[in-house]
Parts: sequence; C-alpha cells; structure tokens
Amino acid sequence: MAYDATVSALRDTRRDAPAIEIYAGLSEAEFAEWRSRAESVAAELAATALERDRANQDPFEEIELLRKAGLLGLAVPRALGGAGANLAQALEISRIISAADGSIGQLIAYHYSNGVWSYILGTPEQWQATARGVGEEGWFQGGVSNPRDPKAELEKTANGYLISGRRTFATGASIAQILTVTVWDGEKRVHFQIPPSRKGISFEGDWDNLGQRLTASGSVIFDRVEATDADLLSGLDHYAGDVEQRDGLRVLFSQLIFVNFYLGIAEGALEAASAHVRSHGRPWPESGLERATEDPYHLQLFGRLSAGIAAGVALADKAAALYQAALLAGPALTAQAWGELALVIDQAKVIATKVSLEVTADIYEATGARSTANKYGLDIYWRNVRTHTVHDPVSYRLREIGEFALNQTLPKPRVFTPPAKA
Repeated sequence: MAYDATVSALRDTRRDAPAIEIYAGLSEAEFAEWRSRAESVAAELAATALERDRANQDPFEEIELLRKAGLLGLAVPRALGGAGANLAQALEISRIISAADGSIGQLIAYHYSNGVWSYILGTPEQWQATARGVGEEGWFQGGVSNPRDPKAELEKTANGYLISGRRTFATGASIAQILTVTVWDGEKRVHFQIPPSRKGISFEGDWDNLGQRLTASGSVIFDRVEATDADLLSGLDHYAGDVEQRDGLRVLFSQLIFVNFYLGIAEGALEAASAHVRSHGRPWPESGLERATEDPYHLQLFGRLSAGIAAGVALADKAAALYQAALLAGPALTAQAWGELALVIDQAKVIATKVSLEVTADIYEATGARSTANKYGLDIYWRNVRTHTVHDPVSYRLREIGEFALNQTLPKPRVFTPPAKA
C-alpha cells in the first residue's frame, strides 16, 4: 500500500458527517474476540522474541503482523475504519503484546498514544484524516517529541516552514507512515504531522541499548524539511477551555501507556518463570520435596509477585477509565478533576515501576542458577523494564503523591521549557 502517498489526499478530503463518537468501546463479546486475536499475535511474537532481540533490526515485519491483525486500528472509531475500542481496551491489548515482546508492546502503546495526541492537538478535520489513515490504510503512528532534546530550528518561509535539527528517542519514527513532530517556535511548542518519507528526513539507526531493542528508537535528522500550514496541528489554538490543562493530558497519557506496558512485561516474565519452574525446576536438597513447584518459598514468591501485578493492573484500569472521561469532558474538565486524574496515574506509575522491576529480577530466586543460561532468555524482561523505567524518574511522581498526602496539593500540568541549543 502507498501509505505516504495518501496523507495529503486524506487531509484534503472534507466530509460533512455527523460528529464521530470517539473511544466508544466494544461489547464484552466483541472485545473477547479482539483479545483472542491479540493473544494469537502475542504467541507468534513470543516464539521468536529472543532471536529478534539479539538481531536488533527495525521491526517492520512485527508492525505488519499487528497491521494484518487489525490491532493498529483498534481504537479508531468505526466510522473511520477502525474497531471502535475505548482506551482501557486498547491499553489491555498493549499489555498482552508486551507480555510476549516488550518492544512491540511499547510500539503499539505509543501508536495508541499518538492517536490521542492527534485528537488533542489537531483540529477535528486533522484528527479525522489521520484516524482514517490508521483505520482504513493501516498507518502506524510514530512521534518525534523528546522534550529534553536541544530544540530543532524552525524557519518560517513564504510557503510555510523549514525544520532542521537532530532528535533522539524517536520511537517508531523510522517504521511509521505518519509522524507527530514537536519543535519550538520561540517559547512555544508547535506540532506538525508529516510523513517520514518527506525530503530531508533521515534515520541514523543508532538505537543499540540494553533493552527495548526493537522499538526503532534511534535518532532522526531533519535537514530543512518542508512543512505547511496544513501540516501544523492547530487544534489547541481553537480550544475553548484551559489550553495548558488540555495539553497536559498528553503528558498524562504518556505516563499511562508506560504503566501498561511495564505491567505487561511483568506478566510475561512471571508466566515465563512459572513455565521454567514447571519444566526445569529441581527441588533444593534441604527442602525434602519431590518437586520444585511444591517449595513453600517458591509459592510465597510467586504469590507475592502475582498479587503485585494484579494490584498494578487494577490501578491501571481505574486510571484508564478516569483518563477517558477527562479527555472527553473537553472544556468542562476542572482543575480539581485534572489533578485527581494525575494523582491516580502517578500512583499507577509508581506501582507499575516497582512491581515490574521486582518481578523481572526476583523470578531468578525460583528459577535458579541454570535459568541464567542465555538460551532461556529470561533476562530480556528485566533488560526491557530497566531500560525504559529510567527514561522518566519515578521519584518525581512520588513527590507529587507526597505533596497531596501531606499538604493536600494536587498535581498541576507540567510545563517543559525550551532546552538550550546543542
């Protein structure tokens, strides 16, 4: 399919249709079918996860697998060619994929997140055009928005803009069909949506980290890349409510997707460890037991880790429901409700980080020394979680929680100032 070639055509299409219901949600029976579909994809990914992790290639084939299963369009409204799932359902699917392959789980979670960003940042026409590309054409959405990068140069011309600069941590950009690109215009952050095939965009392929190795999170170079007013996402310019608060919802959803794919990786690690103990476990001589699965210390360990994951998932699902309500409330969302949502997402982030690190490290207490052999690949879960959980210090989320616990001060939207030029 000529994905990039259809971007302009979809944008230029004007459809005088009734308001489209976003994130309407699937019935229990409908979602069960999608869950089953995701589990089939996950099984296929899990079978080759270690081999692909070691190869460290851009995951074009893996994204095609998601595309063929229809998972990329899961959260797109039915009227735009998608399945019409709500955000909680989409995030559950991201956990299922993450349990099999943390890298691909991160990618699909980021893809769903970029859909939310399009909805927040774009005009209704811009959002519908991008959503239709995802739903009907199978686009994968990537982003170039690392707020800690030195700012890219934005030059205004008679015909629009020129973007120049090097950006890092551009997850999924090299495998996407549409990019959300954030740059600074003086003291203001501005956002464009452009195809990665546009002249002047190149990818360095330099992502070679400890974990999350298949996320295509390398650097991207912009060399006087042309962008037009049509590419400029201008929804916030026309927003009737608190713009800072609305824009702050993007940051909150980023935190929420982290929560879900961390928990998904933890679920995958616990299941892999359980299977290893059942298949290869040997009772410790002092136990006096015949089977490793009877060891009371193993039972206690697996019980504790399982309970931690369950608590994290319950909090994640609560946060997802609250987030969707806040997103759809529009200008009616109050500062109080925004802060309460942020607090719940902070709590979920803390729990998910703690639990995922505990699970992926502590499973070795039950699987034993032989399980550290590279052929088993149990390290992939810890490597993946450890790599991403240092991207955004959880200490600052704990600080916000503590501010409320001690001083009854709710979180406020976080504002990032322009970083200095390199």
